[in-house]
Amino acid sequence: MRGIKIIFNGEEIHTGNDLDLVQEEKTIEKPKIQSYTVEVPGRNGLLNLTKGLTGRVMYYNRPLAFRYFGTGARSRLLELDTLMSRYHGQTIQIVDDDYPDHYYEGEVSVTTEIYGNYIIISLDVDAQPFRLKLLPTVYSQTINGEVTLELDNESIEVFPTITVTAETSIIFNGVTFDLSAGSYTSENILFRAGTNILEVSGTGTITIEYQEGAI
Repeated sequence: MRGIKIIFNGEEIHTGNDLDLVQEEKTIEKPKIQSYTVEVPGRNGLLNLTKGLTGRVMYYNRPLAFRYFGTGARSRLLELDTLMSRYHGQTIQIVDDDYPDHYYEGEVSVTTEIYGNYIIISLDVDAQPFRLKLLPTVYSQTINGEVTLELDNESIEVFPTITVTAETSIIFNGVTFDLSAGSYTSENILFRAGTNILEVSGTGTITIEYQEGAI
């Protein structure tokens, strides 16, 4: 049955498959852009400073809303009320059936209404702007000489962690980075949406790890 998987304190529960709740409503809004504009005398229009500090678009949290319907004896309805109410005010992860390999994360507000032999459960989530992949992307390759790596990334711009086991030279966007064995994260190596190219030379193994996500 369609619904969402709730992940909390290492436990997973699906509203449909585990609780037999019917999903009546699902609203997943896009995050609002953090837009900053200023009026400059003698200039037409407003000056947009949205990308002024970081060079990237930043976003506010996004609201998620889910509404469920369940039936049964009063004892079952009270059990559902107790179960869902334990999430109230907590930070949870939500895996939507439409995106089973991603999750949303945020603080949830839970309301329940019991009428006779049915219950209405509403979840309102103040979620982080992006839905993230359940697992980070990890790419590892043994090199002996020169190699070009093409790494795909979803829509979140992300700073990857690069680990090398020996002296390695990396060229990214025309800039050369000479690394000794170890792990590195640099503000000068930012993966944007799409394909990111690293020109690598050296020996040993290079491992690149980053968290993909989408709006």
